[in-house]
Amino acid sequence: CLVHKQWYQRRVRGRHPNFVCEILLWWVFALFSVSRCGFNWTFIGAFNLTCLFTGSVDITEQISSSKYALYAEYQEDVSAFIPSIRMLTIKKKQENKDKDK
Repeated sequence: CLVHKQWYQRRVRGRHPNFVCEILLWWVFALFSVSRCGFNWTFIGAFNLTCLFTGSVDITEQISSSKYALYAEYQEDVSAFIPSIRMLTIKKKQENKDKDK
């Protein structure tokens, strides 16, 4: 389990990359349609799907927390969607401490 945790510490990523890609895909569709047709209804769809996927994260997090005992620790280490600058600096400090040992 220690090797598995160290592998994740070396890579900063989100817990739900599939949701992030799906959300970005729909926003790109909306932006392409604006460039072609002007402002239209596609932004409503992109916004609704963004709300749907961000709401789905709560459900999947609850399911994963109930299944896996170490999931809470994983949630502390990895951001839900996009890694934050704070998480990047924490990871670098941890890596530097590991190298010093």
